[in-house]
Amino acid sequence: MRTTSTLAILFITLLVASAIRAEVPEGSVWIDVRTPSEYARGHLPQATLIPFDGIEAGVAGMHLAKDAPIYLYCAVGGRAEMARKSLLAAGYTNVTNVGSLEAARELASPSTNGQ
Repeated sequence: MRTTSTLAILFITLLVASAIRAEVPEGSVWIDVRTPSEYARGHLPQATLIPFDGIEAGVAGMHLAKDAPIYLYCAVGGRAEMARKSLLAAGYTNVTNVGSLEAARELASPSTNGQ
C-alpha cells in the first residue's frame, strides 16, 4: 500500500513529466540516481550512475557547465528530487527530475531513437 507522501511524489512527478514533454535538448546529460544494484537491473543506455547521496561530487567530476541540461531519474522520483535540489543549491540551473526509469525511457526515446 502506498503512503500519502509516495502518492504525492507520484502526482508531482507526473505533472513535471507532462510539463517537460518538449524535445530533450541535444547533448543533455542523463543521470540515474538509484543504487548500483537497481542500475544493474536496467537503465537508460546514455545514463551515468551517480547515486543521489553522492550527486554533487559526481556531477562536479563530470566538469559540466552550470547551465548544462541535466535529467535525473530514480525509481519513483523522490531521490531524483533530492538530487535536483542538491544540484540547484550547488549552482546548476538546468536540472530536471524526470521521475521514474519508465518516464525517462519515454522522454528520452524521441531524442535517442529519432522518433
